[in-house]
Amino acid sequence: MRFYGGYAQAGGEGTKVSAMFMLIFIFFILIANNAQAALQKQPIKSHIELKPGQKELITVPSNEAMEIGWVTTQAQKCTMHCVEATDKSGGYEYTIATDLGASMKYQPVDGRIIIEYRNKAGHPVTIDVYKLKRTCDAEACTFVNDDQKTRWLVFKVDEFTSIETSKDNSYSVISGVTTAGKEFTVKVVWWTDNNVLPFTCHKTIKDYLAKKTPKANYAPYILSGAVVKGSTGGKEIILKNIDTCVPKAPHFGVPQENVY
Repeated sequence: MRFYGGYAQAGGEGTKVSAMFMLIFIFFILIANNAQAALQKQPIKSHIELKPGQKELITVPSNEAMEIGWVTTQAQKCTMHCVEATDKSGGYEYTIATDLGASMKYQPVDGRIIIEYRNKAGHPVTIDVYKLKRTCDAEACTFVNDDQKTRWLVFKVDEFTSIETSKDNSYSVISGVTTAGKEFTVKVVWWTDNNVLPFTCHKTIKDYLAKKTPKANYAPYILSGAVVKGSTGGKEIILKNIDTCVPKAPHFGVPQENVY
């Protein structure tokens, strides 16, 4: 199961990147989630009334990245993605449109973050804009963070030999042998601040081992994600942002340089 987000379109004064709503959990953090985190919403501007087609620019002074979101509050609920938020800070113009609201991490340009909110609906909407501070409570948060540099890495597993999963299911330590005969042990992060697991691979792998499933029934098993740079040369390999975990995928396309 691979995920690809949106498209890039050149035009106007820069490049505009619009993410598909169904995939925004990769790039954006939806308001309506089952997050296992302490969240603090700090108002930036409230009760912004937007007529159909009307735009509102919000400028936030900041020298650091900041997660900023909005929520619709009008009595007439939206039946479409009625509010569109576009990053106007400079450079890439990331855009997201939803009906209830969403949040995104913005990078400042020249000491400020500028976001344009536009009403796409045929009726007035009211929004509250806020900045979001979240504290991760997952066990995996003790060794991963958003600032770590990563690169794509794929494990083509011939056989699993062990798996140990944290009590909160946020990560697993998996050992096995690749199709090239290379032994490995990898710490796989399933989730951090959002406990809505897109994968249940740890359960599947545990079943393989418990039932002593012949490796021919699942090999080559593909485990793919973002490896923390430097971890492959240390005591442990840390793989996060998992994008694929599927059995019997002999034709999985990946450059050799990205294969463990």
